Amino acid sequence: MNMKLAIFCSFFGLTFLLSAQTIAVNGVDRDGYGGIYEIGGQNYWWMCVEPNSSTSAGSGDGFLADALSLTSAWSSQNTERQTFYNNNPGYLTTVIPKQVAVMEYVLDTYLAWTSPQDANSANYGTNTTFNNAFFTIQNFLAETYGNVTKSDFTDMSDFTFIEGNAVGNVAAIAARQALFQSILNDVAAKDSASFFDTYVATNTYYIANTLFSETSLDNWQDALVITSIVAVPEPSGALLISFTGLAIILRRFRRVTV
Repeated sequence: MNMKLAIFCSFFGLTFLLSAQTIAVNGVDRDGYGGIYEIGGQNYWWMCVEPNSSTSAGSGDGFLADALSLTSAWSSQNTERQTFYNNNPGYLTTVIPKQVAVMEYVLDTYLAWTSPQDANSANYGTNTTFNNAFFTIQNFLAETYGNVTKSDFTDMSDFTFIEGNAVGNVAAIAARQALFQSILNDVAAKDSASFFDTYVATNTYYIANTLFSETSLDNWQDALVITSIVAVPEPSGALLISFTGLAIILRRFRRVTV
């Protein structure tokens, strides 16, 4: 790996962590579950973590955002959600830390970064190791978003498998459903052993947050943006090996067409 690139990416992540610098993000390709964003001239994977029909940035769209940690952002994807947690402050010290620990564990453990990746959104539903892992994890995070008061993960019956972009692909659906159930079984067993009480994430994750009302046109889909050391390719079907990464949170703007 190019050492200058590694140093740049490490500085890149540290700068946003320390300064919460505003950064421009451009849509490259996506469907309703995840996709590719361009940040600083390179492309990065992101996944939806606010599944309430908010739109995301595709080609020709862009946004600005502030860097927020996963913990800080998880109670504030929109103003309604922020108000709920602020009106129930006990959840901020019980539900939020537990959910974040569980999600960090799933991200750390199940993202298949060493598998070939195809950045073309037309192929997101195909039966590949990377797609199956990436979009199954997105399903898990979306279900966690919907369970606003959940802190007991020993019972995972309130999590539902969603076929998502794999609709029509029998093999992909079967693989993702099996992986989803494996994740549920794993999380439930570990929570029974109080594993998440002391879990420390291997990687650092951030969310692209737009803090507006759910009904606002400015409230675009909050996204976990994975800024890997090696960026993904343009969506042309090319394959690339990627590495574990960071995620950055940003506030959206609409690009002006000249």
